[in-house]
Amino acid sequence: MIVRVFDDRLSLLHIPAGIVSYFFPAFFVVFVFYELIEFTFKAEKREEKAENFVGDLFEFFAGVSLAHFVFMAV
Repeated sequence: MIVRVFDDRLSLLHIPAGIVSYFFPAFFVVFVFYELIEFTFKAEKREEKAENFVGDLFEFFAGVSLAHFVFMAV
């Protein structure tokens, strides 16, 4: 499987969403459920594949990792 990272313009918002979840951990739960619901509905219409879903999660966790790296070093 080839993971598709930054497959559309809205994917750029996943990194800031990950940074926000560093400060508000409940946002992680909201994001994961949103992605699951989005993937479920788009997969039925064949608009999104599993590669895109995994890429979205990767982008989100890249934001979380970036926040940990920047704010834990201070």
